[in-house]
Amino acid sequence: MMNVIERSSADQHVNRDELEDDGKQGLQATEHDIQNNTHDLEEANWNPKSVFNSKKALWAFLVLCYSTGPTSSMASNYGTAAILSAANVLGHQAGSNKSCPRRGTNISCMVKFGSGEIDYNSYTLYLRAISRATEGVVSILTAGLADYAYYRKMMMVVSIFLFGTLALPFAGLTGQTYSHLTALSVLYCLLTTLGGVYTVIEGSYIPIFMRSTGWYRNSHVVGTQGDRAAWNKGVSISVLALVAGNIGGLTALIIGIILIYGRGPYVRVGYFNYLLAITIGGCITIFSALLGQYLLPSVPGKSLDRTKNRFPFFVPFRNWLNLLRSAIRYSEAFKLCIGWVLWNTGYSNHLQLVGALFLQVTGFSQSSGVYSVWTFTSVIFACVGSLSFLFLYPKIHFPVKSYAYAFLVVNILCVLWGCIGVSDHVTIGYKHHVEFWIEQILFMSTSSALRAYNRAIYSSMIPENSEAQFFGLEIVLDLATGWINPLVMGIIQDRTHNLRFPMIPNLLLMFVALGLYSWVNVSKGVEQSKAPLDT
Repeated sequence: MMNVIERSSADQHVNRDELEDDGKQGLQATEHDIQNNTHDLEEANWNPKSVFNSKKALWAFLVLCYSTGPTSSMASNYGTAAILSAANVLGHQAGSNKSCPRRGTNISCMVKFGSGEIDYNSYTLYLRAISRATEGVVSILTAGLADYAYYRKMMMVVSIFLFGTLALPFAGLTGQTYSHLTALSVLYCLLTTLGGVYTVIEGSYIPIFMRSTGWYRNSHVVGTQGDRAAWNKGVSISVLALVAGNIGGLTALIIGIILIYGRGPYVRVGYFNYLLAITIGGCITIFSALLGQYLLPSVPGKSLDRTKNRFPFFVPFRNWLNLLRSAIRYSEAFKLCIGWVLWNTGYSNHLQLVGALFLQVTGFSQSSGVYSVWTFTSVIFACVGSLSFLFLYPKIHFPVKSYAYAFLVVNILCVLWGCIGVSDHVTIGYKHHVEFWIEQILFMSTSSALRAYNRAIYSSMIPENSEAQFFGLEIVLDLATGWINPLVMGIIQDRTHNLRFPMIPNLLLMFVALGLYSWVNVSKGVEQSKAPLDT
């Protein structure tokens, strides 16, 4: 009996010890889980990029986006218009010494270019080809370094400051001589080159804003809100950045309209109003860049190992080599980027052709004020298009790619309309004023929305700490088409003297882009982005 009692007491003692051990283990496990969860939360909260999940960071970023708008709008609209106007004044009709006509749809006007002469519309197309090539080369260097240390903010601010500074001399280049035309051309190419630098770095901030809300794996935010919430954030930042830049452009365009209608018509002051407006836009850019530099927070990127990288100049080229080797690993991002590049090439070149064609149809001697209003409303329609997309995207749950299809189809129809008018026997195809206004509403609104879409969806496919390099990929790939297409258009224009013929290559590019968009698997691209890029 005593043995039974002792054995029972022993069993109770063992059971009690086991319970205590189990309780301790359970408590330790619970404490371990709490510590892990707390560590995860603290890691998320203390992530340096989390500072971008604030209104202050957003407003600072938008100020910098606004700062580029005045000079960018002036250079793309008034810069090319001033060069065309100066070339029209300096040129002569083919086969004679007569002055070039100020109005007409198929003007034959020849200007000096190098050791020979070319069509004056081809002049601006060749300048675009040169500037896009230099833009790509410079972007290889900047995008390959911007993801390191604190280089991102520094490179963005410096590029914007230089961008505004290069706009200042335009007001002094009013002489109707070839030396002044050459100076205008050089400044235009430099502005386009720098525009690529800040565009790359500006775009790289979009995925950073997305990550600040918890886009990537192990994120508590993604677990509660889902992937579409991050896309909503990306769309919002992308649209607001474009709108901020457009508002900056509107600011400068308002100044341009005031100058044109306040100082006198074209016959009194020529295209000098365009040049003065560019300079004023540069002043606004410099001031806003300094303000944005003060407000925008700095976050560290990847650490640059000085022992392995004694010559930082070679780091970008090594990084680009690694990125190209990873094309299969990030196949969806590459496919979307190539489609984006092809569309953007066709889009930007179509804008230049339509602008030159508008000046021809309305007349160089009478269109100064009308052209200013036309460029002003183009920015208005761009804002309306992107803001409408921002409003509709969270409310209408269409498949993600359906938006791209809709925007691209409208773009294609606008370019196709111009191609229809290549024949002199066809009475439509941007041969009447009303056609330009309808095209502007459709083309600018859908193009702005598509650009916002591209930046948001592409951001979701980019691995962390490689934001600038992937956004620079757009510029680098553009080296293959960005300069070739304007060169081809320049040759076509030089042979035909008809601005509608060069629209045909743009139409083909957009059709190919549509095929690439349909080939992209967005969900697969998001999953691929979880693997970091080797450096």
